[in-house]
Formats: sequence, structure tokens, C-alpha cells
Amino acid sequence: MRKSVFANVVFGTLGLIAFAIAPATFAVAHEGKMECNETSINAMNATIQAMPDGEAKTTAMKEMRMAGDMMGKKDMEGCEAHMSNAMEATEK
Repeated sequence: MRKSVFANVVFGTLGLIAFAIAPATFAVAHEGKMECNETSINAMNATIQAMPDGEAKTTAMKEMRMAGDMMGKKDMEGCEAHMSNAMEATEK
């Protein structure tokens, strides 16, 4: 029982932090290109996880997987393009 309460508190706190960070990330992204870095990817992933299940969420998750692949290949332009596509999917 205590582990369950502790887990809820921990994950709830992490969710609130991600929720607080996401608007700042989107504000920067709307002003120009979204940077392809671990912080931006983590913020986008947190935003996507908070979305209701559906086609938009599936599309956003797919785009973020491709963005991560591009980042791993040091293709920052490709990464930014996929992150932009993911961001558009979150806005649907």
C-alpha cells in the first residue's frame, strides 16, 4: 500500500513538472525551429504521453521515434523536421 502511494506521489510530481515545462518548450518552438536536443525530446515525449489515445497521439509518437533516430545519426535537420511534425500532431 505504501509503495503504491509513494509511486503515485512520485509519478504525479513528475507529470506536473513535465506539464509545467511543456508550455515553455512550445513557446520557443513556435517562434522558430524546435531544437533537437535531449531536453526538447523529453518535453515533447511528456506532452505526448499526456495526450488522449488516438490517431494524433500515435502519429506524434511515431514522429518522435524517428526524431530520436535522426538525432542518433547526428542528422539534426531531420530530427527537427520530425519534432515539428510531432508538435503539429499534438495540436490536432
